[in-house]
Amino acid sequence: MWNRRLTLTILLALLLTIVPVHAQDAGGGGTLIGAFDVGPGGAPKAIPFMDTAGRTWLSKIWSPLISWNADMSALEPQLATEWSSNEDSTVWTFKLREGVLWHDGETFDADDVVFSLNLALNPDAATNFPGFSSLSRESVASITAVDPYTVEIVLNSPNPRLPFFMIFAWVLPEHALKDLNPADYQTTDWFFTNPIGTGPFMHDEYVADQFWALVPNPNYFRGAPKLDRLINRYFADETSALLALESGEINFTYVSGDVALRLQEEGTYQIYDGPSGVTNYFIFNLRNPVFQDVRVRQAFLYAIDRKAIAETVLKGTATVVPCISAFPSMWPDASELNDYAYDPAKASELLQEAGYDTSASFELMTYYNNQFHLDAMAAQQAFLAAVGINIVPVAQDVPTYNSYFYTGEGWDISYRGVGVNVGNFPFSFYEPGGQPTTDGAPLAGQLFPELQALIDAARIESDADVYLGLLQDICKFQNENALEGYMWTAVRFGAGTSNLQDFYWFPAAGGGPYEDHAELWSVTE
Repeated sequence: MWNRRLTLTILLALLLTIVPVHAQDAGGGGTLIGAFDVGPGGAPKAIPFMDTAGRTWLSKIWSPLISWNADMSALEPQLATEWSSNEDSTVWTFKLREGVLWHDGETFDADDVVFSLNLALNPDAATNFPGFSSLSRESVASITAVDPYTVEIVLNSPNPRLPFFMIFAWVLPEHALKDLNPADYQTTDWFFTNPIGTGPFMHDEYVADQFWALVPNPNYFRGAPKLDRLINRYFADETSALLALESGEINFTYVSGDVALRLQEEGTYQIYDGPSGVTNYFIFNLRNPVFQDVRVRQAFLYAIDRKAIAETVLKGTATVVPCISAFPSMWPDASELNDYAYDPAKASELLQEAGYDTSASFELMTYYNNQFHLDAMAAQQAFLAAVGINIVPVAQDVPTYNSYFYTGEGWDISYRGVGVNVGNFPFSFYEPGGQPTTDGAPLAGQLFPELQALIDAARIESDADVYLGLLQDICKFQNENALEGYMWTAVRFGAGTSNLQDFYWFPAAGGGPYEDHAELWSVTE
């Protein structure tokens, strides 16, 4: 048995590395090989409820209750087909899709949803779901299966935007995981050896750090996929994936803006693009007294010519932002904002007033390793050095970064990205207990009462216009206090071979999840 499996693994590895990508098994939709976890939306080894990113791939195996639609402009029904709340948004009712089967043929129903949400909220499982969904054991009064296809969630306080957080609610099979000790959730090998979902593809073979191969789910609720096989190849970085694309080993990968522009000019690849909805920014750890001084934080912004970096280094593929929000609709009028136009003299003046020690040096922790962000960080480093601020970028893989960052320990400054939209604002980043910090403080280490008051009001506001106004007020507060070092939001790109048919990719924050109709994808000769 061992020898047979080893032989199969070697044969597949050889196929992946030396055979050009083309449609296989005549009459089928072919084999599509992609680098789905390359780039900021990817996260190799991510599993449901531990997914800071990687959701584009996860959604091929597991289905969430709700997802974004194709361009993230609205919500899309998935395992939940409709939802409604009582008047004060404390009781939410989700109607579920009937006739859905798990990959092993068992029937999906409301008990699976109740099981999955309870598991995700179980403190022993210690998942990321509470931080992403703003739900916790304390905020949820009950989760009940009203009937086989209706789930009721009762909250202890109003949450008018709960459906937006249900994009993070992956549904797992109770019959397969009911005996799993929640404390073993993050270490079980089930997700990579015998996973069962309701998504368009089913597990076939996984080799750590090499590939994950899937086959079509004939019972998928949107129709059986056309592809014969879908494979996610893992690469150390974007450059390696790009070389594989250009050599014909893979069909798709994320690419940075400069690469996308070059490939588009060549005319031999399909280019996919869209607004990232992600704000790239410096987060300052206010546990360090240096960054508690607003003048130091403002000096960072004045010292960096963000507009020049966006236009020249990033080749016009990024737009400078005034706060954590990526979309202009969430910003107040420009007259209410400080644009922190490039002013190194002002930066030096603020640093001198604050008594900043120019001999200090800080590591800039990041999980970005693609050329787009490496070039941006090099420019940031040079601008800051010119006024006496010394930073050294340190790139890490996502698992390593995530292993400590959210504790609030082991870093002073981080260059990172966060997805922000009207329906899913990262309130929890700014609240005590919102992230698993060691000291229980907000992620950056300090509570701002005025900001907290705005967040408290926004959380329960059901009027869309008033809610948007509160988000704009939050933006104004962040901007005035340089709470973080707000940089830009980028257009992101993917590149695919010319023989991809009905393939769709969108640069959603964290990989979505969003509706890409993977059941329609195919590869032609």
